[in-house]
Order: sequence, then structure tokens, then C-alpha cells
Amino acid sequence: MSYHLSPDELVSTLDTLDVSFLAGDERSAVPPSLTPVELLTALAQAREARLRLAIIPTLLRHPEFAPHARTAATRLSGLPRVTLQCFYTAALLLQRKYVARLKRLLGAQPSLPDWFSADLGISLSEDETTLLGELSERHAALTGLPINWTGTYEHAAERLIKRLENQARWAQQATRHAI
Repeated sequence: MSYHLSPDELVSTLDTLDVSFLAGDERSAVPPSLTPVELLTALAQAREARLRLAIIPTLLRHPEFAPHARTAATRLSGLPRVTLQCFYTAALLLQRKYVARLKRLLGAQPSLPDWFSADLGISLSEDETTLLGELSERHAALTGLPINWTGTYEHAAERLIKRLENQARWAQQATRHAI
């Protein structure tokens, strides 16, 4: 099943979920109504790398989407499936790595379960930094794209966390000024 939405429709949908990771040229007046499975499937199939990468902040912001990621993966094949599996696994590792910051910003959230490490041929027995490196190597091997995947994963998490920290700071300032 294929969900090909425009980049702006995907960005608008992410904005409604408080995943303001991307900037679109024009927001759709009303974002399409997508289930989490449809959203994750559409992101994995997106032509633009920035949209595919949005899988990581989406899962960090909404770990309750984890079962939907598993369902979406069964609907995908080839590169989109690998993309979803790798970015999901990166989100799982980044959630563990940044657990304190994420808890401070979002409160207690469910941990992302390990759905895909066996499919990817990696074992999640090391520390997160080491595992991100292993995942990066596996991602490069599976896609044929020898880029710095670890840096890409980290960028996605840091961008979301910094935006959430800025929102919290602005809210505190607004509260102080209102008193």
C-alpha cells in the first residue's frame, strides 16, 4: 500500500502532532487525516530525505506509535522498509541515550520496544553510542549509501530536543511575565 502525499501535507500532519521538525513552503489549510500507520508508511516512502528522517522525531515525540511502526513495516518492502526499520531502531537508541532530557521535556513516556534489530542483523547489547555506530554501518550496507548515518540520526534527535527545550523556555518566560 502506498501513501504518496505532498511534502507540505506531510509537514502539516507532523505539525499537528507537535513534531515541528521540518519547515514547508506552504502549509495545507487542513492537513490530511492520517492514521499513525499511514503517516509512518508515507514518511518511509517519501522522496525527500528530510521527510524520511522525520520518522525519528515522530517516534521520539510519539513513542505510542511503536506498534504502528511494526504494522507499517509489514506494508512496506525494499528500501522504504529498510528506511523505516533503521530510523525506528535509531529512535529507540536515541530515546535511551537522551532519556533524561526527553523525560524532563515530555514527562514519562513508554520505551520504544525492539521490533527490528534482528531483521537488521544487529544485537542491542552494547551502549547506545556503540550501537548507533553499528546501526549506521548496517544502514549504509543495506542502502548502498555510505553517508554518516550516525550524524544524521543525532541531528534528528537534537533538532527535536532543542525545539522542545526552546518551547519550554518560552513558556517559562511567558509565565514569569504574566505574573
